[in-house]
Amino acid sequence: MTKNITASYDKFNNSVMIVEDDRIVARLLSHTLSQRGFDVQVADNGRQAIESLDQIRPADLVLLDIMLPYADGFEVLSQIRARKGWENVPIIMLTSKTQEPTVVRAFENGADDYVTKPFQLGELMVRINRLMK
Repeated sequence: MTKNITASYDKFNNSVMIVEDDRIVARLLSHTLSQRGFDVQVADNGRQAIESLDQIRPADLVLLDIMLPYADGFEVLSQIRARKGWENVPIIMLTSKTQEPTVVRAFENGADDYVTKPFQLGELMVRINRLMK
């Protein structure tokens, strides 16, 4: 079940927050994860994601793009790591940025994994399941 990020957030198991401004990618991820039993929250820009951190329960995992409107993925990553309850939530950076300095920066700032677009759904699901155990 996909929910808008501003919707009330009850206690769910296997909840995933998707922070992605590309509506097609967000819809694909949301649909795929929902079909596999995940509860999904979607934020379509960095500011919306940051504002939601104090309004919803921490997700079990975050899929985070880097190139976002209003606040980039690095700012969102920093805010997630600074929030009580969110600091240990696994974060997978999901981005088209492939340059080594960007990948290194993501890991140095607390990302748990890094997947480049275009991505394979099967591989992404394995990474998600591995981090959510």
